[in-house]
Amino acid sequence: MLNNKNAFARLMALLCSIDPAVPLPDELEDYLWQHMIVEAFCSKSRVLENEGAVPAKAYYVVRGFVMVYGFDIKLDRYVMRIYRENTIVALNCFMKQTVSVFTIVACKDTLVWSISDARMKEIYEDMPGMETMALSTALKYSDGKEAARAKLLAMEVEERVFHFYNRYIGLLPPRKSPIKDKCVACFLNVSVGVLRRVREKLKTQGLLNF
Repeated sequence: MLNNKNAFARLMALLCSIDPAVPLPDELEDYLWQHMIVEAFCSKSRVLENEGAVPAKAYYVVRGFVMVYGFDIKLDRYVMRIYRENTIVALNCFMKQTVSVFTIVACKDTLVWSISDARMKEIYEDMPGMETMALSTALKYSDGKEAARAKLLAMEVEERVFHFYNRYIGLLPPRKSPIKDKCVACFLNVSVGVLRRVREKLKTQGLLNF
């Protein structure tokens, strides 16, 4: 059972905002409050789901950051997605219960809530139409995340770095960031050296404060 009504209100508002034209079942709110799990606080980074396995849970980021890693054709690890506070980590492989090609990692100082596949199946059985709605909503949410990153990567490098740090509040100053520079650089598709030079330039210009 959950324990923070303010955070839960943010979760419900987020779920409602994904597709406002489709109302959520009235009983869903009470079910989630009763059956979502407060995961242990991550005092250091922790793997939530492993590549090569079927994901057991979906997650809501109450505080901190969650990273999703994949592997390219050279089998080098890359950062596919970064989830910040008040976002939902429910990849397509969780929704369809297929083997994941991604690893999901909660960063240091992160708190997540989770819901298991078994609980999702109960929702589908007890709330008619919810399975179709959930799959559609998850796809729309994921597409929105991909579109946001594509828009970010289409920017010039300085603008890209500026918008990244203004979107992902809490990653400055860099020495205290729970996400290493090499991961930020990978996500932004720049080298670590370029990231650091541009970030310092933006700081000197007063556009980033740390």
